[in-house]
Order: sequence, then C-alpha cells, then structure tokens
Amino acid sequence: MNENNTQQNEQNEKTIIIGEADTQTLRQMADKPAGKKRMIHRKKTLDSINKNAKWYPFRVAWFIISKALSYTLNALLTVMLVCAVTGIAVACAFLIYIRNFVDLEYTGLDNLKFTSDQATQIIWVDEEGNEHELEDDRLYGSENRLWVNYSDIPQTLIDSYVSIEDQRYWNHKGVDAKRTFSAIFNFFIPTSSNYGGGSTITQQLIKNVSGENEATIQRKVQEIFRALDVEEKYSKYEILEMYLNTIYLSQNTNGVRAAAETYFNKELDELTLVECAAIAAIGKSPIFYDPILNPENNLERRNLVLREMLKHEKITQEEFDAAHDAPLVLYSGDGVDTTTKIHNYYIDAVIEQLIVDLNEEYGYDRSTASNLIYSGGLKIYICMDPNIQSMLEEVFEDDQYWPNVSGVKSQGAMVIIDPDTGDVLGLVGGRGEKKDSRGLNRATMSKRQPGSSIKPLSVYTLAVNEGLYTYGSAIDDVPQMIVTDKYWPSNAEMKYEGLVSLKRALMTSKNTTAVSTLTQLGIEKVYRHLTKDLGFTTIEQSDKAEAPLALGGFTYGVTVMEMTQAYTALANEGVWSEARLYTKVLNINDEILLEKSTNQKVVYSEDTAYIMGRLLKSTIHERGGTGYAAITLKNKVPGLEICGKTGTTTSMRDYYFAGYTPDFVACCWYGYDNNKTITIDKYNPAAMLCDYTFEKIYAYMDENDIEYALEFERPGSVLTAEYCTMSGHLVTEACENDAMHILSGGASCVATGYFTLDTLPSIECTTHVAVNWDSETQAICMPGCDCDSVITLGFRHVPSRIFLRQVTVTDAQFTYRDIPVGYEYPIDPTMPFYDNLAGTYMEYDEDLEEEVEKRYYFGTSGTDLPFNRICLEHLKFVDDDDEEPSEDESETSEDTPWWEW
Repeated sequence: MNENNTQQNEQNEKTIIIGEADTQTLRQMADKPAGKKRMIHRKKTLDSINKNAKWYPFRVAWFIISKALSYTLNALLTVMLVCAVTGIAVACAFLIYIRNFVDLEYTGLDNLKFTSDQATQIIWVDEEGNEHELEDDRLYGSENRLWVNYSDIPQTLIDSYVSIEDQRYWNHKGVDAKRTFSAIFNFFIPTSSNYGGGSTITQQLIKNVSGENEATIQRKVQEIFRALDVEEKYSKYEILEMYLNTIYLSQNTNGVRAAAETYFNKELDELTLVECAAIAAIGKSPIFYDPILNPENNLERRNLVLREMLKHEKITQEEFDAAHDAPLVLYSGDGVDTTTKIHNYYIDAVIEQLIVDLNEEYGYDRSTASNLIYSGGLKIYICMDPNIQSMLEEVFEDDQYWPNVSGVKSQGAMVIIDPDTGDVLGLVGGRGEKKDSRGLNRATMSKRQPGSSIKPLSVYTLAVNEGLYTYGSAIDDVPQMIVTDKYWPSNAEMKYEGLVSLKRALMTSKNTTAVSTLTQLGIEKVYRHLTKDLGFTTIEQSDKAEAPLALGGFTYGVTVMEMTQAYTALANEGVWSEARLYTKVLNINDEILLEKSTNQKVVYSEDTAYIMGRLLKSTIHERGGTGYAAITLKNKVPGLEICGKTGTTTSMRDYYFAGYTPDFVACCWYGYDNNKTITIDKYNPAAMLCDYTFEKIYAYMDENDIEYALEFERPGSVLTAEYCTMSGHLVTEACENDAMHILSGGASCVATGYFTLDTLPSIECTTHVAVNWDSETQAICMPGCDCDSVITLGFRHVPSRIFLRQVTVTDAQFTYRDIPVGYEYPIDPTMPFYDNLAGTYMEYDEDLEEEVEKRYYFGTSGTDLPFNRICLEHLKFVDDDDEEPSEDESETSEDTPWWEW
C-alpha cells in the first residue's frame, strides 16, 4: 500500500499539463498497461485536462485584460502622484512668490479724499527771510477733480456703472471669480469684443489710483490680493464713491462730477438716463469713447450700457426704448472751469518732485499724492527766485532771442542753480507761452545729448583731481583708434594739431584728447564718477564706452537739471550740491510733512575746482575758445569771471552750454523734440540764450544795488608759475625757440599757469630739443653739412606717435625723434629725417587673401618740404672706401645727439 502511494506521488509529480501537446502524451500513457486504480486516475486527469483546454482562451483573455487594467491603474496612480507633488510644489512656489514679490496690503486709498476748499499755498522766501505767497499759483482741488459724496451721486448713474463694469459688485469680496475665469477664457478664445475684462470695480479703483497698469502676472496677482484687502477695510459704498471720483473721463476730467460739468454743464442730480449712460460709457477707453471726440463710439457703448441695465432690471423697457439711440446734447459754452490752472514750468517741476517724495516718504501713489498736494491745504516753500524765473521766461517767450529758422520752431530748456546751496532759482522747460498744465518739461523730463559739455565733468576735472594732469599738461591731439576702417575720433574742425596744451584741448573742444584721457583714467572709473559722485541717473550701463563718456553721446541722453546739478561741483570749490526745488512742506496743521535739507558732498579738492575754473574761463574769455563769440556778458559786466563749456553733437541735433559765475550755475539745451538736424550759421544758440538771460539778471542786480561776486576766490595753496605748454615743465631756451611758433606763427610755448605746491614746474622741459636748422634751405643740419645760415630751434620730441596709416597732423613737421648710431637718413626731401625708423607689420589683405607686409607711419603735415627733413643741399655723403674716422671722431654713442657727432 505504501508502495502504491509512493508510485502515485511520483506519477503526480511527473504530470505537467501545458496545452494540447501534453494531452497527446497522456493519451499515449493511458494506452499502456497499468493497474486498475492507475487507469481510473489517468482517466480523471484526462477529463480534467479536456475541460481546462476548453476554457483556456478565456483564461488568456482575462489574463491580458487584468494585466492591462493593472498597468493602467498603476499609470493613473503615478500620474496622480506626480500631479499631487507638482501641485504642492507649485503651490509652495506660488506662496513664496506672493511673500517675496507681491504686496498684499494696499494703503493708497487711506488719504484719497480731501475737501476741495483746502487750497495749497506756494511760498518763496527772500534773502532777508521774509515769506511771500505766490497767490496766483495757489493750488485748488478743482484743478484736480470735483469730489462728490456717495449720497449725492444719483442711483441711475451708480446703476449705469455697476451694470457695465461690475454686475456682481454688491455680492463679491473684491474679486469676481466667474468674471475672472471668463476673462481668461475670452482672452484665449475671444467670444465677445465688448467683454469688459476680469477686473472688478475694486480692482479698477486700485489700478486707477496706483497708476500701475503693466501687463504682468505679478501686477494682476497683486491687484487681486489688494482688492481683497481693500474690501476688508472699506465698505462697498466707500469703494464706489472713491472709484466714481477718481476715474479718468477724458477732456482733462477726473470723476463723474467734473465730467457732468464738462460735458453737460450740469450737477449730478440733473443728469438724465442718457447722460448717465454716456458718462459710464467713457471709462473703458476715455479717448475712444469721448462723446465730443468720438460721438459714434460713445453712442454704441452707451446703448450697451442701457441693454445691461435693462437686463439687470435697473430700468424698464419703456425707459430703455426712450433712451436707446437717443441724441446726446453736449455743452459747448463756458461752464465751470474744472481744468488745471496753467502754472509755470517751475511749479510743475515742484509738483512732480513732491509726488515722488511723498511716495518715498509715505508710500503714497501718484493719485493720492496729487490729491494731497492740490487739496490738502499745504504750504510749500519753494527755492525759486521770482525775478530770475521771470527773466528766464521773458527770454524763452520772445522770439527775438532765438535764431531765425524756417519751418517748425526750435525748442529749448534751461535751469539756473545757486551752487552754494543747490537751490534751483529758475527753470524753463520749453519755448514760447506755456499752454498746458504739467505737460512735457524739457528741463527735467527730456533726455538729450550734452555733447562736449560733458568733457569737464567726465574726464578733465577727474584727471586733474587724480593727478594725471596739471594745468600745464600737454596731450597729443591725434586719433586714438581705428573704427570701421577709419581713424577715430575726429575733431569738430576736422583736423589734428598734434601736441597741444590741456588748456587748448578744452578751449577748442578736442575729441581726441578727451578719449585719450578717458583711456588713461579707465571707463569704469569715469562711469562711476558720473553716476555716483555727480548724481547722473539717466546714464545707462550701455554708456560704458568711449563715445558716450568722453564725447557725450549717451544712449538716451541726460536732463538739463542733472547737468546743472553736476556743474555745481566746479562752481562751489569742489562741493557737489544736489538740486532742490523746495525746502519744506507743511500740512494743514502747520506740521512738517516733508523737508528738503541741503545735500552736499566733496567730489573734488578746492584746488582742482579752482584750476579747472581757470581752464574753463579760457573758453569764454580768450579768442579761439568755443564760447568766446557767443558769451558777451564778459564785455557788459567788466571783471566778471565766466567759466563754461559748449557742446554740439556730431549729427547737429543738440546744442548745449554749461556755464557758471561765482553766484550762478546754468545749463541750456537747444534743439528739436523730434531730433531734427539743426542748421545754424552763427554761434551756439544754447550759449546765446544763456548769455541773454544772464545779461538781464546782472543788469537787474546792478539796477537794484544787489551785491554779487566778480571773481572766484583763489585758494592759498594755488600758485602761478611760468611753464612750457608742450610739457608743463620749466621753460628752456628751446621752448622759447619753438620751431612751430617761429616758423609758422604758432602760439608761444611759454605761458603762465596755476599750480599747487606739489605740481609746480620743477624740472626743465625735455619735450623741446634744440636743433641746428638751416634757415636758407629750411631743413635740419646734419653732421658734415656746410650750412651757412644756421639757427637753433626747438623741435618737439614726440616718441609715442605711430600710425598704421598715414595721418595728417599739423605739427608733424616740427617733431623730433632719437636716432641710433649708424642710422641711414632718408634721401627723400618730403620725409622727416627720422622716417626710416618706421618699422613694418603684417596685415591680412582680403583681396590677395594672404598676409602682406606694411609699414608704420609717424604722421605728415601735408607739406612737400617739411621743416624737419634733412638738409640734403649741404649734406656731404661719405663713400665706403673713404678713410676710417679718427679715434676721436669715432667716440660717439647712442646717448650722443646726432648733431654733436
């Protein structure tokens, strides 16, 4: 029995069923002789296999389906997990974004409402400290808007706005979710051209008051959160009151009350349904729906307003039928004046500055700050001198002071500052009678190119202050680099003079020397000096280059106010004074709201400022200076020292002048708003406008016995000394006999300048080299020349001058170079004696497609027989077969000048 069980177990272990092949095997096994029990067992197994084979396809199908469902479920679970993790990450990132970049609280509405009868006073203080109100320049609330309480706004007008702008206004909490999602959907799949967007009235109020209207996600998100915050602070009635009083409705009107006065000459309670709908129609796009400018557009939208009112049962069908397409009767006469009074440019600038300062001090947005200024009953103490302002306006409004040009009149702007305090005494932002309120103020808003007037600020004064230059320094007036296959920069007079004094470089406004100075100082240092030390905020990172910093060709330009402010450092003993338009502002309770103290810092030494003043004085007082002809004040006020610098862009689109006296600093711009090229055949018009204004100012002071200084006080550490203009060192006989001065009538190289104890000339000039020169052949005498008419002249040693191409330089024929022993002189009489020193270099020739050898050049004066050629007429050539020189004659070295060989 046990044996049978063992055999049965072994057989069971061997029984493996896989498909029909195994069934056949079992059948064969069934045919073999076996015991009775074994046969019965095999028969049962065979029946079972047949039964399983019948359901096998279904089992396979179910297996595949279950696997597919399993994979699908796993994939779905994975996707859901990824989405959940991503959602959490995005939510966290969104919360971090909101925390770091979104201002959730909005306080811009806290001081929005002011009563219109609290007029703001403008006050100026004279030299004795007496206060004087400019009564004609009082600021009234009516100049900004006519505020009306919610209880005085007719329900029809309220219903008009709510129906068209925010239909669920009374139900939402500042943000209408349905409206927001609909706006997003409409943005991607436009379904209605008249859809008003997703902003609620609360959101629109925030946008109108803050002035923030950028199409960015950050602004929109911030606006949503701010709207929720505002709805927590204010009631629906307060929000709607503020909205209806601040919304801009074209025609220089803010708020519905001003609109009713402007368009219909009515009070709000007198408006009809049609008129209410017309006003409500304007807000979406004030100019486009202006009933005066675009009546058809207004009609179309006010009909939409009426349909929405009917839809929301704010009016009856009869009222709708009567108002739909009804004509709108507009007022065309002189109603209540709600427009802004035309103040002068100075007052406009004060208002704009106060808006900025109120924002920085209290966080007020433009609308809130403007309301406070116009309607807060403030007292604003300004720095303006009414007499100077009046004289400025007289010059800018009278065409006789302006050049005669055909076509559109040119424009200009000018600022006058007291350098000791930074007080802006006068400011004009345009030509002619001022006809708009707070419009374009070219003195503070327009960015224009200052041209060469930037040079003293950017490079020259800094170079003197850093010790790179002294009053007597000389600079080589030659091109500095090759740009687009041409040498750059060129000068205004389209020539290169060669070695010139710093004084002449400034007087004649050399571009080359300015770029050379910039290169020595370094672009980064000059950029930092202008932006950090001198307060320029309009200079861009893209201006870190030679042309902008050295020549005034900035990306966008600078403002006249900035230029005038920067020049205070030169007029005020090296102390920069920030320009200020007002000293303080008192609130309605006579408490200090804002205070503007004098802000000054030392940017140059007192010595530097004075020495630079001596150099800039030469541009006005000495013939040949760029401002000599245009500035005539020096002749009308004898003894008055005037320093200044002109500026003209290469495209002739901007003229500039920056000038100062001991009491005033002024800058003036002249040109066209559209950058039109200026055709002027006389003097710099910006300098002339300054001159006319200063003549009036000084004449007024003379007539009224007002004291003023004639000269700048010289520091005790600044001394005068004689120097050589080609080196800045002590004068030698060679300096006095400068070849260019004697042979061509050039300026003397001996002058008197201003130096500190540390920079006083102490060594003899080595730039001038005494050379034997034959006055008969007008050439330099070489050893062995039999010259009968020899004189000694000083030629200029300029070893650093070298060019890749020939350049015409005025002083080239008066230059000198050391030559080595054994040097072979050129026999070409058109070449200087040292011309064979020029080496060669390799340059790729695109035409030949290979490197070719080219020579260097030293510059040419353009004459056929230069004064520094060798005297070939008297030169004795020595043959190679001649006797060797004696021992004494051969004792020469490289240090022995060739004329002593």
